[in-house]
Amino acid sequence: MKHLIVTECFDSIPISDSQFQGCLTSAEANELESYVRKQGLDEDGVRISRHEVTFINYVGFIQLRSCSIEILPKVSGDDPRRSRLVLLRMLQRSGFLNIHESQVSQLLIEKMNLFEIIAYLFTEKLALELRKGIFKSYQRESGELQLVRGRIDMNRQLRREALKQPGISCEYDEFQIDNPLNQAFKAALQIVMSRCKASSTKKRAASSMVWLDEVKATGMTHDRLERIRFDRTNRRYLESFRLAKLLLSRSTSVSSPGGTSNSSILFKMNDLFEAYIAYLVCTITDKVTVKDRSHKLLVRTGDNRGVFRLEPDLLVTNPAGKRIILDTKWKMIHSHRSRHGVKREDFYQMYAYLTRYKEVKDVILLYPHHDGIVSSGGCLEDWHLEGEPEKKLKVYSIQYEDEQIAGRELRDILESDAVERQD
Repeated sequence: MKHLIVTECFDSIPISDSQFQGCLTSAEANELESYVRKQGLDEDGVRISRHEVTFINYVGFIQLRSCSIEILPKVSGDDPRRSRLVLLRMLQRSGFLNIHESQVSQLLIEKMNLFEIIAYLFTEKLALELRKGIFKSYQRESGELQLVRGRIDMNRQLRREALKQPGISCEYDEFQIDNPLNQAFKAALQIVMSRCKASSTKKRAASSMVWLDEVKATGMTHDRLERIRFDRTNRRYLESFRLAKLLLSRSTSVSSPGGTSNSSILFKMNDLFEAYIAYLVCTITDKVTVKDRSHKLLVRTGDNRGVFRLEPDLLVTNPAGKRIILDTKWKMIHSHRSRHGVKREDFYQMYAYLTRYKEVKDVILLYPHHDGIVSSGGCLEDWHLEGEPEKKLKVYSIQYEDEQIAGRELRDILESDAVERQD
């Protein structure tokens, strides 16, 4: 099956009915367009023209009937293996995946796409937990028994006695392995077995299916997945369930001819970048508020009801005790553009932060670094409010693909600001 790799935002996939391997055919492009529309994906994020397909903000994996598409973040050197490692690290640090460095070293990153990687992690984790014992839950049962079990259903029992029927009508709790959690695992394993290429992963999935043989095969909707709850009895299965949700989230929505279904595992890079930067900032200081909601832009006269809640990504107290707002933007700015290409709406948003947060003197816009930006780590742009030179808006880029460099650059951004204030 044809597998295409594309870099988010920077590259496109040509559409052509020629036999060129790097293209989508017209039929495949139409199939992709149908999937995007029925899934409710952001159509500005998946741009399909007559000649090419471009992915903006989305990274991950899409399975079509006759081909698969892997969307990776931009890294230096355009190396898919490095790009996958960067994506895995960001997913790990931001809490989307629970994966250890030792597991990463076991993966054949150069050969495994994101679906294969998640399938590998899921089957490995689930097999480990199943060997400790399959999860059983209490479920309410009722029936006519020879001996009392649980409690007697008096209404039914009185009717039976009136009809002189033998037995005792009881309601009782019984351990069952056919519960929603195990049904979710079985559905995810079925996806792995039907779509995974790695023989070792499929073998682990088949082995786990034996444990779940008595579990009913059923479709898992988003609502059913969201209703599954965890407590002390099943908490050890939580990480397996999170991986199963990634496999199940978009697995059965659009059916293709031949009985197969399109599927995808997609992440929005703006959310991922924001969560990753929040993780790095929290390693520098614990005085961080994520998504602060303490201010609104306007208050209605009469009832004091606020409208347009302000929600900066990070409200940070730096080493000098000064408060800074740091807002991440997964957008491509360039040094050759006026104001580095910072959007007007971003200026207005930062202006609202500077004016409403009286104690905040600096608002920082943080963008991902790439080759089109002359320098990384240093301040790219610096403005202040008219008449208030102490209230500043600054623009930085950060080399997110190298965690050590990104950490140093963030520390410099926060600590250099502290030195500046003290001077």
